[in-house]
This record gives sequence, structure tokens and C-alpha cells, in this order.
Amino acid sequence: KIEQYFLSRDPSFVCRDSMDPITTTQACFDSLLIPLDHQSRKPSDTYYIDEHRLLRTHTSCHQTELLTSGLKKFLCTGDVYRRDEIDASHYPAFHQMEGVKLIDRCTGMSDRGEWVDICIQELKDDLEGMVDHVFGKVEKRWVEAYFPFTEPSLELEILFEGEWLEVLGCGVMQQRILEDSGLGDMHGWAFGLGLERLA
Repeated sequence: KIEQYFLSRDPSFVCRDSMDPITTTQACFDSLLIPLDHQSRKPSDTYYIDEHRLLRTHTSCHQTELLTSGLKKFLCTGDVYRRDEIDASHYPAFHQMEGVKLIDRCTGMSDRGEWVDICIQELKDDLEGMVDHVFGKVEKRWVEAYFPFTEPSLELEILFEGEWLEVLGCGVMQQRILEDSGLGDMHGWAFGLGLERLA
């Protein structure tokens, strides 16, 4: 349903759902600007195979690979693994979707602030529309967040049975990630969501 929504809005989105769940620390952490001392890198949080390989902790680990392959709009879905305590909203293995949309720079708009505003507006329009497509019209709110790979970063919450429920995290992609992928002349936004939370 989510893929259908994005493809109906923009048929140039590419969907990937068979990426290898075994990845590297470079792809999972370094390329996404996740600091060396970040909690997600610790063996208490991540399933390491050896010093440099692990089971992916998020589908964002494929972002650089897909960007350098030439894709500018994509959805990447797959199982992810985290050493989480099991509770109502956490389990050691779950399914996640990563979405990325790049935007070409327009002539005369060189200020990052202008680009951030454009990206945030597109991001909100697309993601609020996606939530309405999945859930019907629901009450929503945006909450400021922190992710190393986006700035600014936001979470989208919906009102569900009288409680606010986080459904996704998102933000404007860090320019360094695009530059490292050979796309420094573009801007973009990305989101990640746990599919089980939408079930």
C-alpha cells in the first residue's frame, strides 16, 4: 500500500526489497555519519558477525549504495535486527522501509535555508499523504527529533486510541552524505518507518 502510494504520486520511484541483510559498519554507520560512540554501534544493541560485518540495524544502510548506483527516488524494504528488549512496540527482528527523494537545485536558490524549507514542505506533503492513504484521515503532529543523518530531523505521530503513536522518523538529508555519494549538487529528504507499527 505504501509503495502504491509513492508510485501513484511519482512513477519514477524505484522499489527494492531484496537487499542483503548482512552489511558493513561502513554502510550501516560511517556513511550515515553515526558517531563512533553512538549507542547503536555497541554490541549490546547490534548483532555483529565480526568486527566489520553485522546484521543491518536499519534499511538506511543501503542509502549510499542505492544513491551511488544512480537512483534519486527509492523505497527500500527489508528485515532489520536490533538487540531490543521485547515489549509492545519492540522486537529483535522487524521490517523497515527507507524512502529517499532527491531534488535538483533550481537556478537562483543557493541558500541552504531555502532548500531546507522546500525539502521539509515536500516531505510533509508526501508523508502526511502516505499516512492518510494507509490509515484514512487521522489526527497527526510533527515532533522535532535527532538523527545523525538528517538535519533538521522530525518524527510524525498519529493519534491512535487516545495516545500519540510515532509512525516514522524523517528529515532533510545531511549534505555530506550526498557529497560523499557524488550528488553534492542536489538536496533531498529521507524517512524510515517500522512496518509492524503500521499493522
